[in-house]
Amino acid sequence: MLQLTAVVTGRVQHVGYRSRVVTMARTLDLKGYVKNLEDGRVYVVAEGEKQDLDRFCRAIRIEDPLIKVDDIQTRLSKPRGAWDDFYKITGERETDSRLDTATVFLKELIVVVKDGFRETNSRLASMDNKLDSLDGKLDCIVKTQEKIADRIDAARKEIVSEVKGLRLDLKEGALARFPRKMAKPASSSVEIRPRVHLKPI
Repeated sequence: MLQLTAVVTGRVQHVGYRSRVVTMARTLDLKGYVKNLEDGRVYVVAEGEKQDLDRFCRAIRIEDPLIKVDDIQTRLSKPRGAWDDFYKITGERETDSRLDTATVFLKELIVVVKDGFRETNSRLASMDNKLDSLDGKLDCIVKTQEKIADRIDAARKEIVSEVKGLRLDLKEGALARFPRKMAKPASSSVEIRPRVHLKPI
């Protein structure tokens, strides 16, 4: 049996850190206490087997949305055997266990919301990529349609030119086959008289 004394530095006060320390210590069947220091650090005293104290020391190096441990200074010494459990020591105007529980739930909610935003951002990025790809395809379709329209215009002009050429050819052919001659009226010695029919009364 040994006693571990640890001074924890970082964002460790008013974020539910001591409650997490208590939970881990009790899980490992350690005895002792955790309390806040006036300078913003946390002070931990834990007694137990060496391997359990090593595991405990690794476990209290927490980093999550609210807690961030920057440094832990430790010292091992002989145990005093003064505690029968692991306790959180609170001073005046410090949170009780219900608020610590609320802090745990708040952290879980923050994690869920962050993960949700990450997933949403990932999906939006994926949709953005798909829209970019679709935009590229639409550009390709527009260019293809413009090429088709250009070909149709060229074909229309060619057809109109051909039709005009055919009309000109037909006209020239017709004139060649049937030349226009100015015909003079033939002089006739026969006099044509109109016939008059009389009906009896």
